[in-house]
Amino acid sequence: MKFKILFVFIVLSINIFSQKIIEEYKPPEGYLRIGSEPDQMIPMVEKGFTLILPEGEVNGVIVVLTGERFDFKEAVSKNGSLENEALKKNIAIIHILSGNPLDFYFTSDIMTDVAKKLQSVLADNNLKGKPVYFSGMSLAGTRALKLAIFLQMNKEKFWMQPAAVAITDAPLDMVRFWDVENRAVINKFHPDVTDEGKWVTYLLKENLGTPEENFNNYVDYSPFVYVAEDGGNAEHLRNIPVRAYYETDVNWFIENRRQDYYSMNSIDMAALINQLKLLDNENAELISTHQKHNGFNEGSSLHTDIPQGGIDYAELMDWFLSFQY
Repeated sequence: MKFKILFVFIVLSINIFSQKIIEEYKPPEGYLRIGSEPDQMIPMVEKGFTLILPEGEVNGVIVVLTGERFDFKEAVSKNGSLENEALKKNIAIIHILSGNPLDFYFTSDIMTDVAKKLQSVLADNNLKGKPVYFSGMSLAGTRALKLAIFLQMNKEKFWMQPAAVAITDAPLDMVRFWDVENRAVINKFHPDVTDEGKWVTYLLKENLGTPEENFNNYVDYSPFVYVAEDGGNAEHLRNIPVRAYYETDVNWFIENRRQDYYSMNSIDMAALINQLKLLDNENAELISTHQKHNGFNEGSSLHTDIPQGGIDYAELMDWFLSFQY
């Protein structure tokens, strides 16, 4: 039996915590293949955005290029969260989803779609001309730099440009990442790490090939590649303030994941910031979150818990606001 599915946009505009929330989402469409076996698929997520507007004059807009819809009520009310601290400084927040929970932003079409939607949201809510700041953790951080680079390379097409970018524990050098994830599959020490290795290498191979066979594809795609001249695409970030939050607790990785410095995204963070400084970007900063995440004494995951206590978001808001284009 065949079913015809009607996809509609769900639009919501409410006021909560003295802030205005605007949401627009399209229901999920289909599945994402993450492996060659028939059952290796995961459902796509909603496509759309959540915009949180502060009370009073807006000083700027933070764009979070997330992979899943979030609970804005909890985020706004939680003291110390990005959303809570942003609203205290009259900064609006946009969480935008492409519909793909594991979106690497492999194509210009995807980034064009996201950029156009963001410009539309900004224009429709009288935010055009406000400084825009990109932020994201892990793959969302990769997206943040990918979109920043894309916009810099296409200034004639898009009036929106990032005033600053802050990323946390994001994979940037996909040549290194390919090797790391392949090794994780071979080592088979931790099931979560092994599973990640399988789907990451599958998606990279399907979209870029392998570094051995298609090295230039990896340089063209990656926000940064250590062995490429000037860090590859890093040159497009030379005029954008970039802050990278990284975790240095290699002992945790060795004991809990049997991974070392080469396996940590921190190596990309440090190398990118160093390269940007070599390119005379004086607004490139590296910030350690060493043992600041929740539950580090109990061995909780560094990667998933870094935002919970690992970053001083109040201070980050001040850093963002120091850049007004």
